Amino acid sequence: MIVFKKIALFVIILQGVSFISLAQPLDSLLELATNNNPELKAIHAEYEAILSRGDQVSQLPDPTIGTGVPVLQPETRLGPQVLMVSASQMFPWFGTLQAKEDAVVSMSKAKFEMISATKLDLFYKIKVAYYMLDFLTLKAEVLLKSKNLYQSLESIALAKVESGQALTSDVLRIQLVIQDIDQKLRVIDNTKIKFEAIINQYTNRDPGEKVNIVSELNTITAFQFDTTALGQKVRDHHPMIMNMNYQLEASDNRLIANKKMNSVKFGVGVDYNVVAPRTDANPLGNGRDILVPKIMFNVPIYRKSYKAKEQEEYYTQESIEYRKEVFTDMIMRQLIEYKVDYDNALLEFELHEKQIETTNMAIEVLLVNYSSSGKGFDELLQLQNQLLKHEIGLIKGKLDMRIAIANIERLTDF
Repeated sequence: MIVFKKIALFVIILQGVSFISLAQPLDSLLELATNNNPELKAIHAEYEAILSRGDQVSQLPDPTIGTGVPVLQPETRLGPQVLMVSASQMFPWFGTLQAKEDAVVSMSKAKFEMISATKLDLFYKIKVAYYMLDFLTLKAEVLLKSKNLYQSLESIALAKVESGQALTSDVLRIQLVIQDIDQKLRVIDNTKIKFEAIINQYTNRDPGEKVNIVSELNTITAFQFDTTALGQKVRDHHPMIMNMNYQLEASDNRLIANKKMNSVKFGVGVDYNVVAPRTDANPLGNGRDILVPKIMFNVPIYRKSYKAKEQEEYYTQESIEYRKEVFTDMIMRQLIEYKVDYDNALLEFELHEKQIETTNMAIEVLLVNYSSSGKGFDELLQLQNQLLKHEIGLIKGKLDMRIAIANIERLTDF
């Protein structure tokens, strides 16, 4: 007997270790999503693509090289010109290329902030799906516990029917409730598949892979909410605000580049003409080639396009400032809304907690009365149904609190 108990204990421990090793805490799934999510990888690739434009805009214009052979060779005192070669290089005004490169870097930073913004939404979706799996698991446990209570009540009712103290309809009504519970358990099993598929999608895993959760709803943590502090955090550091700040920075750099492009451009070059020696005379320097260094200037006389570009950037900046204001106001409204959701869920949780305690006491009294006299069945069944409702409402309150916190974290956890 002792050996059997030891074996049984070993099996239980082994099963517990196996569950722990297979369990997938929420943080591990969030990390998996960070590393594997295709959408995050796509945005990161876009960031790298924008960053690579820096080398494209910071290069000097290609030099110009040309050559020509005159059909009718022009004569000079030292001989005819038989070949002409020219080369030139234009230079933009000082700082133009740097301003263009700075604008590209700012745009790449704006795109990089989109990775953080997308991650906030991605984490929120995974959290909600995870909490829903947690809720369904706890709900199934409540239903199974309630089913056991109904089955115990069914046994008592059967005994009372046999003794003539109760009606057969009492047993049938209990069986109807048990059947309803069985149906709800089947629905829960099916619903879990949907939320597992959501988590697997965002972590880039097989859609049918099992998700073994570690319950987050069993504990209620106090949540501190400071509207002023969170609002300031959003204004200073939210990825979308940072994205718009970098867009403004890029616009400023484009204005600088546009102003410098509206300045004089200059260039240097050289013309080289090959001269064949004269055969009819032999002057001093006969056949000497011609070398002509050049300095060139490109004067922007037509400035309409530059002024239009300047106006475009000013309107762009004005638009971004307005969007920042709208976004911040929306975030503040949502923070207050989600805090109200959390407070309401907490009130519901506390109410169900009290009602469960009171209902359990009433059930004990009625159960003793029914066991002894067969009376009070309707009240007992009604209270048992209410107990089930309150127990599910209790974990629903936990779920709503967690989802409210997840919503707030989506706006502030960066």
